[in-house]
Amino acid sequence: MSQIGYYRYKLITDTERTIQFNKNGILAGSKTVKPIEYCTGDRIVKYLDSKGQYRFYPFNRYYEVNDNPKLIGTTNEFITSILNDNTNSKNIGYKNKRSISLVADVNDDELTYLTDIYSSPRVYLYIGSNNSDTQADWLEVTIT
Repeated sequence: MSQIGYYRYKLITDTERTIQFNKNGILAGSKTVKPIEYCTGDRIVKYLDSKGQYRFYPFNRYYEVNDNPKLIGTTNEFITSILNDNTNSKNIGYKNKRSISLVADVNDDELTYLTDIYSSPRVYLYIGSNNSDTQADWLEVTIT
């Protein structure tokens, strides 16, 4: 009976490469890694695909960030000094809804993999620096 598990393999390459997985010295399977060009200045998205594996995709540098701040509310305050007080209301704070529009040049093969991003239960945007990959470097986002 086979056991459920996964392989974790870290690879830095700039050409297409086939990786062979051995179990007890016997070839158990192979996967082809097709790297996308280095992601300098790009926005990287990580998402769970339909097979339960994380996929990474770099979107190009032509992205747009829109902020939509809204006032949460105000409170009434007593004016205690005509010289120091400006108004009888005080702001509680603001709530900001930020949207990021990403752009990517994809071919037909990449588009079939990228469509999983819309049905993925977990999608993350990379917000860290290029030499760091911790949990704090990924921000969970909603795709629309």
